[in-house]
Amino acid sequence: MTAETVELSSFFDETDFAAPTFNRYADAAHTSFAARERFDQLLREYEARVQRREGDALKLALGLLILGRFTAALEWFARAPEGPVRHFYAAEAALALDRFDEAIQEFREAARAGWNGLECDLRIAAALVRAGRLEEAEKLLARHESDGAATADWHYVRGRLAEARYEHVAAGEAYERALQLDPEHTQALFRCARLYDLWGNDEAALELYDRLTRQPRAYVNALLNAAVLYEERGDYDAAQHCVRRVLKAHPNHRRARLYFKSVEGCRRMVIDEAGAERVDARARLLATPLSEFELSIRARNCLKKMNIRTLGDLIRHTEEELLAYKNFGETSLAEIKTLLARKGLRFGMRPDDVTVEPASEESAPARPALPPEQEAVLAKPVSELELSVRSRRCLQRLNVVTLGDLVRYSEADLLATRNFGVTSLNEIKSRLAEFGLQLAPKKAT
Repeated sequence: MTAETVELSSFFDETDFAAPTFNRYADAAHTSFAARERFDQLLREYEARVQRREGDALKLALGLLILGRFTAALEWFARAPEGPVRHFYAAEAALALDRFDEAIQEFREAARAGWNGLECDLRIAAALVRAGRLEEAEKLLARHESDGAATADWHYVRGRLAEARYEHVAAGEAYERALQLDPEHTQALFRCARLYDLWGNDEAALELYDRLTRQPRAYVNALLNAAVLYEERGDYDAAQHCVRRVLKAHPNHRRARLYFKSVEGCRRMVIDEAGAERVDARARLLATPLSEFELSIRARNCLKKMNIRTLGDLIRHTEEELLAYKNFGETSLAEIKTLLARKGLRFGMRPDDVTVEPASEESAPARPALPPEQEAVLAKPVSELELSVRSRRCLQRLNVVTLGDLVRYSEADLLATRNFGVTSLNEIKSRLAEFGLQLAPKKAT
């Protein structure tokens, strides 16, 4: 999907802001950083007119919504005349801010004012799921099964409901059905690609991310996720293209800037005598997302609200900055300092000061003592475990070839590996159990 050529200044002359019109201008404003900057300047000029009572508060609110300034948009929606457009897009702004009750009320007002009732109810159901009110969402979906089952939105919300209940297979089926009905459904593309990615189905995930990234308002996370998969395939040009698109719209996006350097490091890799590929280990380490580590819910939530996503983001802060944040205490600080210490990092480090020692045979965990009859089992290749693609790739990074290599590692060792999550851990533990093996015990601290 590409944005058609639209003169952005004509936005302020429009009289009908039904969804197709709004989406056309929103796409046009996000085709490039220059387009976004131009629309921003036009909107600032228009805001001055509205302040002089020479403009329309509704148009100003819609423009602010396009630029992602949701709080300011809601303030101006409140000053706009009553009507379906005002209430529907005010609901979208409230939803973006996780103000679920406000969003639900605005969607109801939009339906009463004349906006499509089914569309509003499905938006309400999605908001209910995100708010954790799953039974209410399920009842609302059931009420619309006869008229909604033919729409992509209905199946998308059904997928969100299944995901919230950890029914991931059912969620994937619902998203796939949504995409059959609307191949460009943005939210279904992203959620389905994310599930494929978690399942290790990289080819299917990348195909969906690729479709999503062709949309003018592509999700930042979709672009970065696609970049990761392209990098793992060795397609560094495609990976950098995705990251460049993020940086065009958000030039100071720290995670994207760091990841761009990581991909550039991969392009400059050399082959050693053993034929192993070496990359910029420092950049890769700093680009490691914190979601890959076991952290308490409190610490994870605080870091997310502070927009600290990677190890590189984390070391740019000081202990004092973290402790000054609401609900962040000494326990969380000690937990995070331990995590950094395991990686040879500390608060306040400059990226250039980070050193990464290459992995060596001596640094691998020692093989635990096992009965002689198990030696033959330990010599079996890990391919006999028939693991998912994601799990196999993580073990390849650790140079794990046999079951004996694998049982040297503890759960914590594996979870500290890039792209290795709880799903892969459970898969490996289950397969090892079939051979009467288990991972190494956690090291004493």
